[in-house]
Amino acid sequence: HPYIYKITFATANESSALVIRPFNEKGTLKDLIYKAKPKDPFLKKYCNPKKIQGLELQQIKTYGRQILEVLKFLHEKGFPYGHLHSANVMLDGDTCKLLDLENSLLGLPSFYRSYFSQFRKIN
Repeated sequence: HPYIYKITFATANESSALVIRPFNEKGTLKDLIYKAKPKDPFLKKYCNPKKIQGLELQQIKTYGRQILEVLKFLHEKGFPYGHLHSANVMLDGDTCKLLDLENSLLGLPSFYRSYFSQFRKIN
């Protein structure tokens, strides 16, 4: 799918998994919002709220549509994706591409699991 970031290499065994993707100079959607460079340390990138900038309306429309299209594609294929957040959206030019699709295959809990688990009626 054009909105899924490619994997260069992947392997797994009984106790671990390894996924390698090409490095992207632009970084993730979170990097764009925080005006951060992908190679900077985490605390330097994301712990200075003065640098945060919003997105332009056209960017929100474009990125939102692309994310919804890939989520619809995954849903139609019966593939769960519970790790949607700005750090899992890679920017490739004016295109968004989802990362970490392998998390559900590896049995990792959803990013939002702690929020869902507080509701008793949700299984």
